[in-house]
Amino acid sequence: MKKKMLVMYATYGTGHKSIAKYIEDYFTETGEYEVMEIDILQYATPFLGTFTNKFYNNVMFKFPWFWNIIYCMTDNVVAGKMSAEIQSKVVSNKKIKKIILDFDPDVVIATHFTAATYISKLKKRGELDCRLISIVTDYKAHRIWLDSYKSEDALIVNSPEEKRTLVKRGISSKIIHTFGIPVSSKYTKSLYDKGELLKKFKLTGERPIILFYGGGGTGSSTTLPYLLTLIESHVDADVFFVCGRNQDLKRRAEGMARRHEAKNIHVLGFITNGPEYLIISDFVITKPGGLTVTECLCFHKPMVLIRNSGGQEKDNIKFLTKRGYAINAVHFFKFSRTIKKLCNNPSYLEKLQKNLEKLDKEGCMKKLYNLVEDILEKK
Repeated sequence: MKKKMLVMYATYGTGHKSIAKYIEDYFTETGEYEVMEIDILQYATPFLGTFTNKFYNNVMFKFPWFWNIIYCMTDNVVAGKMSAEIQSKVVSNKKIKKIILDFDPDVVIATHFTAATYISKLKKRGELDCRLISIVTDYKAHRIWLDSYKSEDALIVNSPEEKRTLVKRGISSKIIHTFGIPVSSKYTKSLYDKGELLKKFKLTGERPIILFYGGGGTGSSTTLPYLLTLIESHVDADVFFVCGRNQDLKRRAEGMARRHEAKNIHVLGFITNGPEYLIISDFVITKPGGLTVTECLCFHKPMVLIRNSGGQEKDNIKFLTKRGYAINAVHFFKFSRTIKKLCNNPSYLEKLQKNLEKLDKEGCMKKLYNLVEDILEKK
């Protein structure tokens, strides 16, 4: 009889959903689990759910300074608990409760704190008997992630340093695991041949290759000024500018490249072969979102970090720059100077790559699988 797993996320941004999908695919492929995936925000109170989603996405991208204030103000015990309570009420209703109780999972994996808080309440009331695992999807666990830790069997974080911080906050070291964010098995270097991929993309590899995540899942076009700066810098490099599903961003980026006759700028829409582009690239330009950063780390790709959304992304920047995995280049002058230095000075790029080679990000999903098996066996 298959074990039942419920993977829950909330579509505040796209990273939580992608991580949940990676987990669902991996555990389903083992053949040992029946997996249900739920976006908890789909069952939220219509007005509050829509409002909080739009507020989060719009404030983060358009007013990062304001989001950063909110993030810092709630990073304490009282405010964190209040925020978690509010979020829980937003999604709490009979429909989602019935779906969860009817499915009766053996284990729940939450990739967003709202899901963890909600499941925690069901467990505390004796309505659900399951194991609960939370995965912190950024490089610092904000206090709001910690509201439900007493009901959790495991809390997955990204580094030993973060584990030590959480232990100081009163969380038992026994439930904290430093596996990092689990990603698809596609993000494994040994699966790819860079030479073959260069032939596939009709590139020689004689000049630098830059992968630029333009983003835009929420309609943002804040990366366009950076693309213009890159074009005007006249760097001798092949640049792949990825727009995702943002058709307006793609149209504007294509127009910009055409007007400047920048034939080295390759504008892409939504791609399904991200690992291939990461393999051939020498470095990546990106916002410091948790999932994107993790995918880059899996392939040991140095990052140039651009305009962030404040809050958790500022913490991600601190983590990455402190360890020499990335360069913070939010200001356009530094951005231009950094790109030129990386393209024209191989030793500068090699220094970042050597820092990354010390990092082991492969096997996170397998470690998560083993942990789930161990927890269920004890049950």
